[in-house]
Amino acid sequence: MEDVVQALMIAFAVLVFVIGFSVAMYMFSQVTTTAETLVFYADTTAYYDNVKIDEANTTSTDSEIREGKARIVNAETIIPTLYRYAEEEFCVKIYNASGELIQIFDLDLEGKIPTAISDPRATATAQTKELKANYAYKQMYNNPNNAYYLFGAPWGGSKDAIKTRVDFFVNGDAGYINGQYVNYSDDRYNDFHEAIDQRRQFKEKFISYSWGGETMSTRDGDVLVTGSKPKDKIVIIYTMMN
Repeated sequence: MEDVVQALMIAFAVLVFVIGFSVAMYMFSQVTTTAETLVFYADTTAYYDNVKIDEANTTSTDSEIREGKARIVNAETIIPTLYRYAEEEFCVKIYNASGELIQIFDLDLEGKIPTAISDPRATATAQTKELKANYAYKQMYNNPNNAYYLFGAPWGGSKDAIKTRVDFFVNGDAGYINGQYVNYSDDRYNDFHEAIDQRRQFKEKFISYSWGGETMSTRDGDVLVTGSKPKDKIVIIYTMMN
């Protein structure tokens, strides 16, 4: 009789162990699934399209498109991207068919412009990296002769003001943003608006890079300022197709 009771107790203990082990495995599985879900939704690049081009069937002579490094899109793709640039903190550059930069959308850059253009120390003879960078901002982004003139970026960090700026650009309108006149009805932006009206196509290319903050300027209008740690940056480039 005692052997039977002991056997039952052992069987019960084994059953409890199996149940406990199963519950533990289920919990670990749920934790893993939850972690993967959180990582997915935290990664904004998860929503970017993966581009795969059928090289055998594409008629494009553009090597980047044929190799799958870029794709052809229209305004239905570009316009929603412009409305997301500040929210997701990526940069958008738009070029005309001649390869000239028409406009740039970059929250980091736009946050630096108002300070730079109002800094009297930012001159051609400036000695420090910061002042040299501010002078470059002042020359490139507050110069009415530049096609990508940003009007001093008066929209700042305001979501409503940024939306108004994008509205003006997309629709070719003009008006005041925080007291500053912003004119996207100027002839220099006609190429983009005509491309939308004529349903012309654009080449879309993604570039992702990390920068460590060294001051640098380029003909395309990039200015990097001294920083304390590297930062990842995604740039989306749209170039009008001939």
